[in-house]
Amino acid sequence: MEFSKLAWGSALALCLVGHVGLAYAEPPDAGDVAPDAGAPTPAAPGPRGSQPAPASPPPPAAVSGTLPAPSAEAEIDTTPQVSANVSANVSANAPIRYVLERVEIRGNRTRRDVIEHFVPLDRGQMFNVDDPSIESIRWRLLGTGWFDDVKLSLTRGAKKGWVVLVIEVKERNTLVIDRLVAGLSRVVNQSDTKKDEIRPYAGLGVTESNFLGSGIAVAGAAVVSQYQYGLQLGYLDPMLAGSGFSLSGRVFHNYAREFFGRNPKVAVSCRSDADTQDPDNPCNPEADGKRAVVIYHRTGFGFGTGHDISGQLRYTLDYLGEYVDVLSKPRVASSQRGSEIVPIDFRINDGTSLVSSLRLGFVYDHRDHPALTREGNLATFQARLATGLLGSSYDFARFEASFRHWFPLSWGHVISLGAFAGTVFGDAPFFYNFYAADLSDLLPARVLELNLDHRHPPNVLHTSIAEMDMEDLAARVDFEYQLPLHRGGGAVRGVDAYFGGGLFMLARREDLRFGIPGYRGLARVPVDLTFDLGFQADTEIGLFKVGFSTLIGFLPALGEGNP
Repeated sequence: MEFSKLAWGSALALCLVGHVGLAYAEPPDAGDVAPDAGAPTPAAPGPRGSQPAPASPPPPAAVSGTLPAPSAEAEIDTTPQVSANVSANVSANAPIRYVLERVEIRGNRTRRDVIEHFVPLDRGQMFNVDDPSIESIRWRLLGTGWFDDVKLSLTRGAKKGWVVLVIEVKERNTLVIDRLVAGLSRVVNQSDTKKDEIRPYAGLGVTESNFLGSGIAVAGAAVVSQYQYGLQLGYLDPMLAGSGFSLSGRVFHNYAREFFGRNPKVAVSCRSDADTQDPDNPCNPEADGKRAVVIYHRTGFGFGTGHDISGQLRYTLDYLGEYVDVLSKPRVASSQRGSEIVPIDFRINDGTSLVSSLRLGFVYDHRDHPALTREGNLATFQARLATGLLGSSYDFARFEASFRHWFPLSWGHVISLGAFAGTVFGDAPFFYNFYAADLSDLLPARVLELNLDHRHPPNVLHTSIAEMDMEDLAARVDFEYQLPLHRGGGAVRGVDAYFGGGLFMLARREDLRFGIPGYRGLARVPVDLTFDLGFQADTEIGLFKVGFSTLIGFLPALGEGNP
């Protein structure tokens, strides 16, 4: 859902009852390093929500990436040519080939060498105009987000059979708002009461994705609520020192609260250096705890690299080190789970601890446009490993995969289908598990890894998913239907209405084998419905999405399964 600068005021009003977020939302992986822009940038790979709405695409011939016929003045001889030192027998049915004399770039503010990095041809190299590597040039340049349009053509070279590859680009504004969130969430004001309060939250992220035409991206983001805040800075050089490798970096700090259990019984425990005489101190052992809340600081630094495997496939590898300082955590606590009362496992060490991990990722991006997608596929896979060999206080592995397919309908609308699955093994800290907010559109999404709302899943289907907090198994399947409302140039390039829905599952691994006491039949399967509707717009300052699903999530009938 997107809005133009002209509608800024009304959009902010809407966000107080719903949720406003950039389409390039952060994936649910708690340790993401700055996105690797060296390849076509995936738009929010992950379980929740759809990808950016489709807007008017380039003409089909341009989308395909096939080079047009040489211009009239070129009069290129289409007889297949080979280099003087190469002998070949060319049949009459062989594809037409040319030899590349040079690359000419037009309309660019971006440095020439940065654009040439995406051309997989060398001077003097023979090529076929139908070669997929030629097609990928346009896709990859559009995938950077630096250009509104890219056109490829051929002109005559100085020699017979030699050609000039002309790349004509239309630059776009690269200083964009890549995250704008605001809404309402249910929070706990005091640990000695079960009463919830509704409080606002807001966040803003800004990225310059092509700093001074160098291709380097710098970004900053912040989110604030009454009791939590998060800060993040990111850097990305997609072609370090002219090589095919990227360099990315990220630093962040969160002051956060996490809520555990349903109707918990809590004994509060404080650190020895805590001022327990201060009535405003969140750690007060004199309080009769009725909320199981962990209050902590989390600070991290990460760096990584990546490289293209093909025109559509890329791998990334990064390291993330984190320092976690727990300020307050219940000494012991128990919670209702089904028909039983069980102890709560907070999945975090007392005091300070370290998380040190490596992540390997793969991105397959074959969309016709990174933001205005009408057709194509986007697939991602991530595997994160933390071990004591890297200095980590926790040993765990986390795997997740997502896939989305878009296809246009004959009457101009677009449908996309998506799937996500993830699992965690080992003793991962709770923020590396999967949250209902990662999967359900009816809850405010996590922002900069902050869980801003303590509610459990809405439990529309009345299943055992009402018992789930942060779990080690997650899956989702969904669809989205997009209806174009406006197409044009200028500040607002396109506006769509959309609606979608799906099913998601959130569970502990042992629950799938033994079930939760008190649930029978299909209710033992921890699944629930999710749905959303709203508007999205592609503008000069970013791709925005305004949805009403989180407002729907506040309806009493949808909150009966929550504590």
